[in-house]
Amino acid sequence: MTYLKKYVYPWFVDMASFASIIGLIIAFVSDDRAVFIALVTFCLVLLILLFASLFAVNRVILRNYPVEYKKISSFFIFQCDDGVHSTFETYRLIQCKRPLLTELEYNYRWSGSISPKISSENQRIEELACRTDDNYHTAIIKFKKPLTFNESAVLHIKTSNDDAKGDALPYLSCKIDTPIDIMQFRVLLAYKPDDYSRQAYVRRRKINASKEEPLFV
Repeated sequence: MTYLKKYVYPWFVDMASFASIIGLIIAFVSDDRAVFIALVTFCLVLLILLFASLFAVNRVILRNYPVEYKKISSFFIFQCDDGVHSTFETYRLIQCKRPLLTELEYNYRWSGSISPKISSENQRIEELACRTDDNYHTAIIKFKKPLTFNESAVLHIKTSNDDAKGDALPYLSCKIDTPIDIMQFRVLLAYKPDDYSRQAYVRRRKINASKEEPLFV
């Protein structure tokens, strides 16, 4: 409430002063014009107070939730049937932390030299140019229907990868910059023989760490 008063109360004070001035003016005009001026003033004050209330609510949301959405769970599926062509699918459950969310930015990276193709079953995707500073590709995920505050949605992102030159690195990576409850990886390698069996390792490194720093198991 203190935070709301900080942004809403000054508007009430200003509108009260404005209404007092209008009331003084009305005393010197005819009745017909007085009714018109009073109606316009009432509508104007109502709109300004509504705007102030929405502004205050938005400021409270931004203070409590610095990011646009909360990541609840992520499921990753990497599938390769021939050792060259592969797909990497992401299913991510998110919860909106803005009054209205129409799109969000999604960053992904493929270590191969041939750029992947990105698609989605649930959202519309606008692909942007690759950033040269960290080799991340950026895509704008646009919702078919805008999300409202605390509304949940499942993001689906699929990249189709081509490693014809054989220079892709043999690992999966995921950047975690906000808390998340559940993460799950599935790696499906159909081209491997039936007796193929190797232990998988999960390792972590700080986001701002250099590539030379060791990974932690």
